[in-house]
Amino acid sequence: MVLYNFVDFFKSYYNINYMINCDKETLFLSDDLVFFTIEGEGEYVGQPSVFMRMSMCNLTCKNFASADSPNGCDSFISWSIKNKMTFNEIFDLYEKQNLIEKLKANAILKLTGGEPLISQKQLLKFVYAFQERYDFLPRIDFETNATIMPDDEWLNLNATFTTSPKLTSNGDPEDKTYKPEVLKWHVDHFSGFKFVINTSEDLDEIWRKYVNDKNGINCPLNRIWFMPCCGSRTEHIEKAPAVAEYAKALNVNFSPRLHLLLWDKALKV
Repeated sequence: MVLYNFVDFFKSYYNINYMINCDKETLFLSDDLVFFTIEGEGEYVGQPSVFMRMSMCNLTCKNFASADSPNGCDSFISWSIKNKMTFNEIFDLYEKQNLIEKLKANAILKLTGGEPLISQKQLLKFVYAFQERYDFLPRIDFETNATIMPDDEWLNLNATFTTSPKLTSNGDPEDKTYKPEVLKWHVDHFSGFKFVINTSEDLDEIWRKYVNDKNGINCPLNRIWFMPCCGSRTEHIEKAPAVAEYAKALNVNFSPRLHLLLWDKALKV
């Protein structure tokens, strides 16, 4: 009996030719492209990370607008720009910035956006092409709004998921932001849940829809992170203490937005 590795299994299952054509296969990257930094939020805060920001999103988060973040979503300006790039062009970006060595040293490959799971079929191909080219599999974590079901193939790649479900306060209709079957998948696979907190009313919604909910999502408290709704260092300093008190009262985790505190920027840092 022939034993196949994950690469062979994937290519057989998805009918992919043995050699992925990296001059033809493409992804849409945002204006941020690919860069090295430290993770600013959630479970992996402070850890070295290579961010690859995908273009496009299925939500707007328009109600998150503030004086320091007028577009609502703090990364709107970045992901709303589309850069169609071949896999080889993207690999060139990695190599020119010495990012392959960073990933070999266990930096996290953060697949973010926008909403990266819009592009997950191509991202699967990209990861396998990466493995063929560099002979190792990077540590992968998705930043996702938890509205699109992940392909189970990501589990074979040991990918993790940092979700950021959007509450009513984000401004999008609930039928777009609240997908119980997707949320249950993330609970079952130990994903992290980040919630942007704007007012105390958000806490009631989190408990009603994600913790003690009629759909049986029942997100464990130790997998929840509260973080302040803010678009600048000044707003973070003003809002974070109240959010930290909410987290203490409800026995969940608090997350800063470290990139704002360190660099007073949400993008390219």
